[in-house]
Amino acid sequence: MALSDYRSRLFLITPIDRPADFPARLEAALSGGDIGCVLIDLEPEAIFQADDLASLVKTAQDNDVAVLIAYDTQLAGRLGADGVHLSTPKGADRDDQARLQKGGMIVGTAGINTRHLALEAGERAFDYLFFGRTDREQAQDNHPKTEVLSLWWAEMMAVPCVAFAGTSRNAFEALARGGVEFIAVRDEIWQADDPAATVSDLNTTLDAIAQQRMTEAA
Repeated sequence: MALSDYRSRLFLITPIDRPADFPARLEAALSGGDIGCVLIDLEPEAIFQADDLASLVKTAQDNDVAVLIAYDTQLAGRLGADGVHLSTPKGADRDDQARLQKGGMIVGTAGINTRHLALEAGERAFDYLFFGRTDREQAQDNHPKTEVLSLWWAEMMAVPCVAFAGTSRNAFEALARGGVEFIAVRDEIWQADDPAATVSDLNTTLDAIAQQRMTEAA
């Protein structure tokens, strides 16, 4: 297996309260190294206007980073985004989900807080399962349920998962060591003095953990 098989990737979520210089901070973050995708979280939706959204999508895609739009499948299509992030597995019926995926759209879902719901969502063939809630302020530690469910899923299942990390480095590293495919980060990026340096530093950590995991598996 290659090193990439043991390596988590970053999943950036837009901030709850968007700073005035957010477009510049996004560009800086994108220049910091590997990012799996950017989720444009529309809660509260009023902080993003149509022109803003189009610009953010273009900025990320110009940096070869996929863009997901939260909750709104029609808006994701109009903006030419790479996918949609549903708040619940029932956010799209099976026919709509299949149509979107057949058209090349990524369709992932959140709203999963039990193993039973996770298994049901896995049967729906979503492109990823998201563990955690983006409508809450981040704590330093991983939410216990987010950590337990995401580590269980990453170990047992082939469908990728995303886990919303706490802001501490220990919280971030626990998910990476457990093999979570994507680690969602928010406040630690947008509140940093230098978003690019923070992204670079997190990627260095992911590289080191991936190397350690591959060595241990050999």
